[in-house]
Amino acid sequence: MADSSENPLRSRVTFVEVDELTVDKITGQSAPRLEVSALDGVERLLTASTLGTLECEVVVLGTALTDPVRVAQHVQKLDKNIQIIILSSVERAEDYFRQIEFSPFLGDAVTLLPIDKLSELKTFIGRAVNRAHRRCSYSRDAISAVKNGKPGQANRDAMHYLGNVLEHAPIGMLTLDANGRIQTLNKRGAEILNVRERDVLDTAFAGFFMPVDRIRLDRVLQGTDSYVGHFRIGQHDEEASFVEITAAEYVSRSGQPGRMIVLHDVTDRVAAEQARMQAAAALQASEDRFMELADVLRLIPWEADASTQQFRYVGANAEEITGYQRTEWNSEDFWPQLLHPDDREKAMKTRASNSRRLENFDHEYRIITADGRTRWIHDIVNVVRDRHDKPKKLRGFMVDVTEKHRHSGADLKQA
Repeated sequence: MADSSENPLRSRVTFVEVDELTVDKITGQSAPRLEVSALDGVERLLTASTLGTLECEVVVLGTALTDPVRVAQHVQKLDKNIQIIILSSVERAEDYFRQIEFSPFLGDAVTLLPIDKLSELKTFIGRAVNRAHRRCSYSRDAISAVKNGKPGQANRDAMHYLGNVLEHAPIGMLTLDANGRIQTLNKRGAEILNVRERDVLDTAFAGFFMPVDRIRLDRVLQGTDSYVGHFRIGQHDEEASFVEITAAEYVSRSGQPGRMIVLHDVTDRVAAEQARMQAAAALQASEDRFMELADVLRLIPWEADASTQQFRYVGANAEEITGYQRTEWNSEDFWPQLLHPDDREKAMKTRASNSRRLENFDHEYRIITADGRTRWIHDIVNVVRDRHDKPKKLRGFMVDVTEKHRHSGADLKQA
């Protein structure tokens, strides 16, 4: 991570209750790009932040403060773009760290630096300055038309409001530099990527995605394709999430080109689609196995209109068992004409009556095949009803049971 000397923007840091020797040291090391100011009491800091006159990117809170975490919360409520560094004694460091981690207001904007690592303060300030510029760049650019170069409370309020909207938006929002490295991201963006902001700034955005998706991702980021499906985040199935990505050109506050990224979490939708496809595949496999079984058992699957009895579909075995082409089954009054004259009236009444009263039923009747032979059919029928509970479709299976009746007749003759 770059320090303050590598930051091209002129930045400001405010020290509160920090000893003069430390302030002078940072001033000497960082000039001229870092403007340093010091406040001798927390009251001046709180007043300035409340009035909106705290013009800085970074606040450093010294060890003399009795409750620096509460002070940081106050500053953050008023301006979420300000980064805060808390200096602490070694003894209090663990307690402060716990308070910062569980504070609902601080998030990634506060850094803790134990006093035994004070030599690293310049580096910490440089990182905080860069983070502050990244966090506020998109909100400040977005309201440049409102500011028009004129400072004022109304403009600061607008910046604060827009910053909160972007931070708490229900979609992930990120900005990338020209090299595709993350410069800012909001709370939802961090949740989708499963990271903390402080750990992910200046890292490659493409690194969160599977190598197989990199070509498609480049097409989205370069604007050559507006939609190329969803992208997977995570290496393991149980931890994977899926996003759709929208990208647009973006220019940072420092004038550097980049990309504005919007992440839409579609994990639930992808999971539902995968479940639907798996169910459809399982159903198709089950139907294929059943049709194979139907061929072996000489079954005729069929579907007909409940009111007209006209067939809409019959299985391939219909031709072999009855001698009639499948296209002939679709003609009107085919089924009544197929029935044996002695069984026609009874079979038609049975089907009509049971269709009105039942969901499932079966009956037996004789048919006359195309070559004039008589065959026995056991018909198993399922009634499909509409939302008014009226019969809409009939679906069933005709089973050729001629052999059973032939054997029964032989047995009777022997008796």
